[in-house]
Amino acid sequence: MAYEVLEFHDIPYAVAKKLLEKYAQKLGGNVSELVRIVMEYLNNVVKCNEDVIEELYNKLRKYELKEITIAMILNIVPQTIDELKTLMVFEERIPDEDMLKEIINMINEQCSQKEK
Repeated sequence: MAYEVLEFHDIPYAVAKKLLEKYAQKLGGNVSELVRIVMEYLNNVVKCNEDVIEELYNKLRKYELKEITIAMILNIVPQTIDELKTLMVFEERIPDEDMLKEIINMINEQCSQKEK
């Protein structure tokens, strides 16, 4: 079966996990070994609940960050401004300290490292 890529988006791991789970459910759990391995990997690396990640994704879009930057932020869930600054490599400029603090506070309020 041939597939055609209609769109490409950088998405956080949690969103990919949710999409693969829906796909697996649609197939009655009868998925390829590759899909099973990717799902297992995503279960181990996702640091925050999928619904919270989707909400944070929409909030971070308001800061006019690139999709890839938002996806990296939500995959890594930085805890400090310095960690967050290192994820700004695809941006034309590093946002000011106030904006970075807002992002860190938003992440800390809605997504703890222990939550899955």
